[in-house]
Amino acid sequence: MKSFRVLDSSSPADRAEWLEIWEQSPSRLPYAHPGVAELLTEGTGRLLAAVRDTEGSTVLYPFVLRQIGDGPLHDIVSPYGYGGPLHWGVHDAGIAAVPFWQAFEQWAEANDVVAEFIRFALVDELLPYPGATRARNLNYVARLPEDPEELWPAVHKKVRQAVRRAQRSGLTHCVDREGALLEDFVRVYTATMERNDSDEWYKFSESFFTRLHQEMGDRMVIVAALDAGRVVSANLMLAGQGSVYAFLGGTYEDAFHMRPVDFVDYCSMEWACEEGFRHYVLGGGMSPGDGLEKYKARFATTGGVVFQTGERVFDEEAFDSLVAQRQQQFADESLPWDEHVDFFPPYRRPLPLQQLADSAL
Repeated sequence: MKSFRVLDSSSPADRAEWLEIWEQSPSRLPYAHPGVAELLTEGTGRLLAAVRDTEGSTVLYPFVLRQIGDGPLHDIVSPYGYGGPLHWGVHDAGIAAVPFWQAFEQWAEANDVVAEFIRFALVDELLPYPGATRARNLNYVARLPEDPEELWPAVHKKVRQAVRRAQRSGLTHCVDREGALLEDFVRVYTATMERNDSDEWYKFSESFFTRLHQEMGDRMVIVAALDAGRVVSANLMLAGQGSVYAFLGGTYEDAFHMRPVDFVDYCSMEWACEEGFRHYVLGGGMSPGDGLEKYKARFATTGGVVFQTGERVFDEEAFDSLVAQRQQQFADESLPWDEHVDFFPPYRRPLPLQQLADSAL
């Protein structure tokens, strides 16, 4: 039994071990898969995973170790999406958390880690967190019935109206688990990002999606709406074991009148239900109460799940010094420093309007 250790995804042996552990996990959270996490954190730091296994119980905590400036200091952030310390085979999570976090804190001290920020998973079993937690926005998780026929009345009437509109317009759908629709998806996704003038981070290349398919295989699922054989809207999902995640999607503007977005989401839920998944994770909006959040709520009529983040400081002295440096940078640019701004760690707070390049931190 190896007990506590930290695996490095850049090491072939460590990566293989990480993947084997992930395959054994009951939820197979896609964002905890080393290949997916590598794609979503590329260039931001070292992708690592803390593991502790004893007597049939396992803890798996993926994270990114980021360098602060050019010095020896680091901090930690969870990969994009949902994460945190997953566990299985654990009789008492509270008891199991103590030795895991003790070992992790020793590792953090040895590696000059100043602070940590975690985005917690919604439906997976997580160890209790010793740091501070914050409730963020609502994320929507549709609980899928065992009987697919019960899905139709479970969604909001506006969804049913939109699906009927799509069907009257002649839309059909198909499900691809082999990558046959990958090029079509990339085209519609890219067009959507350009139309919406999306942040550069979301403008993934075709090679990104090719690698994603290589890593996930048939756990990368594309559901597409077709108009006379042409893909006009598509939803790319990442499938875990009991949950499937709506990851990225796109729609051509000239198809809006046929309501393909609602149609694709409903067809995605229908497929997931038929395949035996119990949760369809839609995520949340860009800000609390916005139109995107209201749209997603129509598919999860039992209500939203509070998305939480965690944060803590390992080295108070270094943390305070870094915050003071960032405050001085704001002062040098005659910018106000609002103590109430919710951004952690504050020494990485972006400068308004990017008046300075984020070079030092």
